[in-house]
This record gives sequence, C-alpha cells and structure tokens, in this order.
Amino acid sequence: MKDDELAEMAHAHREGTRYRFSGHERILHRTSAHRGLPELMDWFGYRRAYIVCSRTLNTRTDVIRRLATALGERCIGITDAVGEHSPLSNVLAGAREAHALDADVIVSVGGGSVMDMCKTIQLCISEQVFDRSGLLQLQMKMSADGTEVIAASRSSPRVRQIAIPTTLATSEWTPVSTPIDEQTQRKARFLVMDGAPHGIVYDPELLARTPLSLLWSTGIRGLDHAINTVCSTQPHPLASLLAEKAIQLFVENLPRLKDSTDLEAFSNCQLATWYTGMGQLSVPHGFSHWMVHIVGPLASVPHSDAACVLMLAQARWSEHHASAQHGNVLRLLGRSGSFADVLEGLLADLGLPRSLQDLGLSAEQVESFIQPALEHPQVTRNNLRPITTAADLRAVLRLADRTQSPTLS
Repeated sequence: MKDDELAEMAHAHREGTRYRFSGHERILHRTSAHRGLPELMDWFGYRRAYIVCSRTLNTRTDVIRRLATALGERCIGITDAVGEHSPLSNVLAGAREAHALDADVIVSVGGGSVMDMCKTIQLCISEQVFDRSGLLQLQMKMSADGTEVIAASRSSPRVRQIAIPTTLATSEWTPVSTPIDEQTQRKARFLVMDGAPHGIVYDPELLARTPLSLLWSTGIRGLDHAINTVCSTQPHPLASLLAEKAIQLFVENLPRLKDSTDLEAFSNCQLATWYTGMGQLSVPHGFSHWMVHIVGPLASVPHSDAACVLMLAQARWSEHHASAQHGNVLRLLGRSGSFADVLEGLLADLGLPRSLQDLGLSAEQVESFIQPALEHPQVTRNNLRPITTAADLRAVLRLADRTQSPTLS
C-alpha cells in the first residue's frame, strides 16, 4: 500500500472504532422450525403470532401448515401477499391486518423480502401509521459524514419479529428495511427501532428446500456483505474477524449445496450469515452493497443476482486499494493470486451471473442507473478506492461489462 493510504488507515484507528450489537436475544441453530418457533414463543411469552411468508412456501409445501399446527391457537393470522422487494402496498395491508388481529409478534418465514416486510409492519404498528405518505415520512436519515444511519422514529416497538430464514442474504441481522415504493420504483429506507428479530430459528433442513439457484445467489449477497465489512473504510477488529470467517465459510460451502443431503454445508452457510450479520452493522459499506438498491428496482433484477455482478466489479475496482484485506482472506482460503479471480471462479462454478449482459441489461439501462446512484446517500461514499463522480460509476460498471476490455489503474 502507498504511504498515504497507510497513514489514512492509521488515522482511522487512532480515532477509535464503534461496535453495534444488533439486539437479538435468542438464536436457535440446527433446530427444526416447527419445534424452534413454539420454543421461542414460550421463551418470550408471545401468545398471538401473525405469520408472514413466501407464497411458494405457503402454497407448494407443508411448512406453513406445520408451523401453524405447532402453534395451535397462538397462530392468529397468515399472509403470503409479500411480493418481490416487498411493495409498500403489501406492507401496509399486512400492517393493518396484523394490527387489527392484535398480534403480539410477527413471524417471518422466508427471505429478505419477507423479513423486510415484517420490519416495516413493526414500524407501522409502533407508530400507528397505516398510509403511504405517513410511512414515507419515517424514512431514515444519514449522519453528516455519511457513516451512520439515523432513525426518523425512536418510538419503543409495540411488536417484534421472530425470523425463520430460508435464504442466506443476512436480512435477519439488521434493523433496516428497504421495501419498494411502487409509485417511484425506488427503495424506501427505514431504520426500525429494535427492528432486528427478537429471535431466529436456523433450520438447515428447511434451507435445503429452497431452490438451489436462489440459495446460491442470496449466499453471494451475504458474501458481498462480508466482503464490504472486511474492506470497510472504517474497519472494526471484531467485525473484520467475523467477516473473514464468514467469507471462508461461504466460499467453501456454497458449492457443496449441490448435494441437498449435505446438511453440514447448509448449516455452515447459516453460520456464515450469522458471522456476517454480527459485524456488518458496525462499519460503513461500499458501492456493491448499495448499488443493488438502484439496479434491482429500476431494472427488475433480483437483488442477489445484481450482487453477484456488482461484488465482482467492486473487487476488480478496489484490487490495488484493498490488497491487505484481500490478502488476509486469500491466506485464510489457502489461495493465491487475485481475490477477484477467486470470486469469479466461485460464480462460474455456481453458474451465477458475472456481467451486466448476464443480467440482461442494455447500455441504456446501465446509463439510467448513474443519476440515481449519485443521488443515493451511500453509493458514492465509503469506498476504499473512491467512487464519487459519474465517470467513476461508469468506470466501475465497465468492469462488469464483458464487451469492454477494462484496465485497472
């Protein structure tokens, strides 16, 4: 690294670091959902559970029926009207129903969209806001230096969430929710007080029922979070340690998910989300974490698919500015060479997208991302190799364009 870069890192360490615990109180690992959920209900004293789940789980499997049976009269309502990116209209409908049923806990069974919906339902009930305009006034703000998010509301929660994740993107570890506003096709951004789930049930057998392509892509999204934690402009030693281990677990175990009977691999991937989640709130993240919030809704691309491409582009862009961080991970993996090459090899092995073309994006669509990215409060902040201008954004995105022959400086 250059002397000025080393000096900048030393200055950051002199100024101190902050660790933020996400607030979970009980986590059950390697536990069946239909046994773990009643156990958590008993532990916390909840009596009226409103279940929010994916439509596939509700209509094509017996998972939700078994959970409802296990809860008995403590299950007072179920909705599978979630939708991709949890549209605000669905969130508000769910909030009104959960409130009318006097739910004392929201149970999420599914992936990031389901958990995001539950967090925002919690915000609606806590604030007694059940319309779009009122809800949008509660969007989070950024600190002046752009390193921390600030809740618009600090009301004590009237209801909490228990999460049963079926994907690997780590949404169960944050109090942040980003449902889509259908009127603008932009992500709303909420920081929910005590919005991270009260408890989590990690069921590897349930995870193994998720379609493999979805597991892999959401695992890459989780991996992207871990990489952003390791490569943060303001690293925290505990967060970095946890994230490095998470990267190792993801890289070594995601390919093993091809064998649906390898429950150790599924459990290890859930551990990877745990390690990632325990650290990611404590440090600012860079380009790839936030750019998916632009690409996803504007181009109707799943977040996790976009993360594959943007994660790889960021690794290439920052290669000479994150050599120490990449080197630590490579040593943990027993690899040498370029970290970006390791990531590209993983994506190729999993058959996941590696370029803008793989996402089906045209040059016109890519150009349409530039201005929203500049207006986003986080995309152009907190990158080890600065990304501050439209030219920078185009340069990073060219690294994800297989029709170009980009060079790194």
